[in-house]
Amino acid sequence: MKRQFALTVGALGALAGCARNAQVESSGEVAAATPVNRSVLPAGTSMTARLNQSLGTSASKDGDQFTATVTNAVVAQNGTTAVPSGAMLYGHVTGLHTATLPTDQAVIRLAFDSIGFNGRTFPFDASISNVAVRNESGNPSTNTTVRDAAAGAAAGAILGGIISGGDLSKMITAGLLGAAAGTAISLGTGTGQAVIPAGTTMTVRSTQEVRVR
Repeated sequence: MKRQFALTVGALGALAGCARNAQVESSGEVAAATPVNRSVLPAGTSMTARLNQSLGTSASKDGDQFTATVTNAVVAQNGTTAVPSGAMLYGHVTGLHTATLPTDQAVIRLAFDSIGFNGRTFPFDASISNVAVRNESGNPSTNTTVRDAAAGAAAGAILGGIISGGDLSKMITAGLLGAAAGTAISLGTGTGQAVIPAGTTMTVRSTQEVRVR
């Protein structure tokens, strides 16, 4: 299933040493929704989760599995808990492109497979709508980083941008990234290690209805 994501850029994190941080945000393809009761998670159900492993251009490869722990319970409209804090999200890497030139951008693509809680596991398809990323390549200039973020960074190479539409199609056509499902995230330009660190908080939004009771 091919997905498209609208790109917006949130606040740029503080520059520390040779590392850069950025916040990734996307409105996603499905409007936000709140479960009516604890039995069904409608498409658009949003939850906050903490990544349990680091994912990056050096540490990951296609097919690698990852998990994230839900940190805030999803409460239904009738006051019941639809998804408890501590629920597990399971996913895998569906695409990876490592930058080989200073102007090239590193990209990782992540897809979700299932959600588990109360001793049960359910199929779960979702997009990432907000996540922090970190780029440890080179010695970037603070002014350049801020300017690029504000301007949208030519050719969509902004640190932490969610790649969509024509930019994503170009990467797939060029054979740089597979056409599998998942959220494609630019980890910035440069040949150094680009990562989404373990412990990173992300906002995840379901793209299909899930019956959990």
